Amino acid sequence: MERSYPNFYRRAGFSVPELLIVVAIVLLVATIAVPNITRVIANARMRASMTSLSGVIQNCRMVAVKENKTMTAKMQDFSQGIIGFIKPAGDNSALKSSDPQVQLQAPITDHTTPTGAGAPAGLTTAVLGFTASTGNPSFNSRGLPCEYSGGNCPAKGFVRYFKDTSQPNNRSWAAISISPAGRIKRWFWNGAAWVE
Repeated sequence: MERSYPNFYRRAGFSVPELLIVVAIVLLVATIAVPNITRVIANARMRASMTSLSGVIQNCRMVAVKENKTMTAKMQDFSQGIIGFIKPAGDNSALKSSDPQVQLQAPITDHTTPTGAGAPAGLTTAVLGFTASTGNPSFNSRGLPCEYSGGNCPAKGFVRYFKDTSQPNNRSWAAISISPAGRIKRWFWNGAAWVE
């Protein structure tokens, strides 16, 4: 006697139209998600770099007080990206492996003012509360920022701008400011204004 099985045992699996619908949905979700993931990664890279650079600047301040001499936080562009490092003021020697340093994650570039298509306006004196210099900040033996030149170091506030060149939009800008009192702040351009 031959057994008969119900019809649903013979029709297991997905039809071609069902598979095409699933593939179309996956492609649609990927098309929407990939640019957002790329932007999130770029923002995290920029924030991490600004935090690391702020740490080197704060370290420069502490070393100046500890060693009772004027120290300078410098930035230099290398093929691997920007490196922020600390040197005694007036020391123009090349970067050494023994210098306190941090490498910003590429492709971040250093700017004295925001430039290029869609670049934001720089931070104003009204926003910062001081007139900023764009050079390398130095710190005197009391830990106050100053602009070192030929043995003199008059008190000064600073601001430096950074751009993530991998991002096509104008939201890829950041800045670090140092007030004349020594307060270090990170700023990020949100497309309409500078925010902390």
